[in-house]
Amino acid sequence: MQIGRLKFDRQLFRLLWDLFMVWVAVVNLSLILFDLSYLWLRPVYFQYLPFITRFYDPVLGIEPHPLTLEFAKQVNDTKLLLELDPTSEKLGSDFSSLAALTERIVRENVFDRSGQRRSQIIITRVITKEVGSPSADLYQPGELQSITNAFWSGSPELLRHRFALFDTQIRPLLTENYYREYNRAGHLTNHFWIIDLPFLILFWVEFVTRWLLALRQGTHARWFFFPIFNWYDLLGLIPLQEFRVFRLLRAVSMYMRLRRSDLSSVGKDFASRTVEYISNIVTEEVSDRVAIRLLEDYAEEIRDGTHLRIIEATFGLRRSKIEKLLAEHIRLLLTNEEALESFRDLLRLNLSRAVETSESLHSIPLPKVILKPVVQGVGEVILDTTLETITTTLQSEEGQIALEHVASSVLNTVLTSPALTEATDLVEEISLHVIEHMKATVNVKKWSLPEEERRRRQQLGSLT
Repeated sequence: MQIGRLKFDRQLFRLLWDLFMVWVAVVNLSLILFDLSYLWLRPVYFQYLPFITRFYDPVLGIEPHPLTLEFAKQVNDTKLLLELDPTSEKLGSDFSSLAALTERIVRENVFDRSGQRRSQIIITRVITKEVGSPSADLYQPGELQSITNAFWSGSPELLRHRFALFDTQIRPLLTENYYREYNRAGHLTNHFWIIDLPFLILFWVEFVTRWLLALRQGTHARWFFFPIFNWYDLLGLIPLQEFRVFRLLRAVSMYMRLRRSDLSSVGKDFASRTVEYISNIVTEEVSDRVAIRLLEDYAEEIRDGTHLRIIEATFGLRRSKIEKLLAEHIRLLLTNEEALESFRDLLRLNLSRAVETSESLHSIPLPKVILKPVVQGVGEVILDTTLETITTTLQSEEGQIALEHVASSVLNTVLTSPALTEATDLVEEISLHVIEHMKATVNVKKWSLPEEERRRRQQLGSLT
């Protein structure tokens, strides 16, 4: 009773530990997916969930771009001064600074590191459209400066319109822009490893613990088999971004361990049964299509006679070896003592009966008492002489050559006999019939059959 209780406690602890590791793996994978998609979704976070960018921007070394930040600040200051004092002498220098900053933003491509080059294209189109110049003029020598100066010049009413245009179409693009430094290795700054390190340490501890338990329980024949059989876990433990995807397999392996546990209901719920049912349907449909395609190709090859050409080509390359092998077997058969003795016994039996049944011997005018020993004696002498002659001949070079000719004649008879064509046609007909029957069997959608019918088919399959 106590042993059973101890075993139950161990199973329960293992189940709870597996559940804990599954949730840890799920959280870790969620963070990895969040990190991989963060830059792509950052504009959405920045606009609707700004607290996420405030928390995660430092992890990736993201900071406001100094040039776009200065540009936005200069626009705010100049706009405020225009509203307070439209006649201020300082406005001229401020608008000149805005034109110079706009020129730098277009020329230096400040959106490159943030991957938002589309924002720069939009800004250039807004500016050129407003001043009435083609976008291509921005890339002509000397045109960029004149276009930016034209954009930030004009009457106070026109400049107020330009400021409103800036606030609605340009400022949001500048606000979403950011700047990232390169580290010493030449890669963009990324401190996600600090978040990932606790998970990695826990995964290493769990992996080493399972390894030690496997060694203690003698699960594998050699100590190094464990990391080989659990290669997906080992690859996921490599602290490089490229190998983090293998941690998805860790969650799958944990799920399978929970599913095999007697204390867990994982895999027995409705969702798991539905997924398994659908996966079985997909697997059966794909495997059936592949099997039917293979059977159709095989039937087509049979109709085309490909198998006969393969046999002929294969046989033709080795005909001389086959003839020598057949001649050697004939020689061994004709010189084998046991076979010869059996042949003598058969002949003696035939000679003893020949006196009673042969019509030719009945015509000889001698009594059976005299005729029978004479026939047996003469027959045995002839047989022994013939066998000795054959044995002596086969041991000579001429006999070996003659025997090879016999083997060649046998092969020619077998390969060119009319019966071979009939047999080939019969085999082809039977093979095609079997293939059609197999295709009909494979075409049956077993997943759509009633439960009783599926069980009956499984039982018949196990019996056969």
